[in-house]
Amino acid sequence: MEKRKKLLTSLLALSVAGLLIGGCGADKQESLTLSLDSFASPDGNIGCIADETMVRCDIARPDWIVAPNPKCNLDYGNGLAVADRRGYIVCAGDTTMNSGPVLPSNRVNMVGPFECVSSEAGDGMRCENMTTGHGFDLSTATFETF
Repeated sequence: MEKRKKLLTSLLALSVAGLLIGGCGADKQESLTLSLDSFASPDGNIGCIADETMVRCDIARPDWIVAPNPKCNLDYGNGLAVADRRGYIVCAGDTTMNSGPVLPSNRVNMVGPFECVSSEAGDGMRCENMTTGHGFDLSTATFETF
């Protein structure tokens, strides 16, 4: 009987320890995810806005140039966006620069189905519609839409 009581006490202690450790991990993960409707890369070269329908990020000083788009009478190639289809180059007369606080490196920002992560180097942003899998990678050196 005494042996069984010790075994049950040990199992109970392990269960409680597991719940405590698991709970700490869940809180830590939640604290790494933000929900900002405007944010910037750590180096300040990329500014983004997000809502339930899209994410757009503009870049102030890219090392790349895009060919002009004859269908765009505004600024073309200063940013990327994603909604429910493949990411695309923005044609716009406004900017998302200087719109919000810094999204620290490797931190996740979730707004609706959109997840954005700032690069480890702090000079890039990857945004993806988690429902469709479409998005973009934007950095000083390069960009990609998918």
